[in-house]
Amino acid sequence: MELIQRDEFFRAIDEFLNEVEFIEHSLALRINQKCDEEKNLLLNKVQSTTVHLHHFEKKVSQAKEGGSWISTPFLGRQLAFNI
Repeated sequence: MELIQRDEFFRAIDEFLNEVEFIEHSLALRINQKCDEEKNLLLNKVQSTTVHLHHFEKKVSQAKEGGSWISTPFLGRQLAFNI
């Protein structure tokens, strides 16, 4: 009878360890997914900012030639100035 209880105990430990391993694997997948989402979000923001900066540089160059007021989108805002 003691042998059966010992077997049940070890089986319960194995099941518990399998559950822990499954949870660990699931959390690792979620963390990797969240990291990828955050990385892509930041990359999109950097690319968008770069596009706006290139547009801004172009407008500054145009304003230097003509000296007129210009307006350009910059990080979701309008920026106007006279050169």
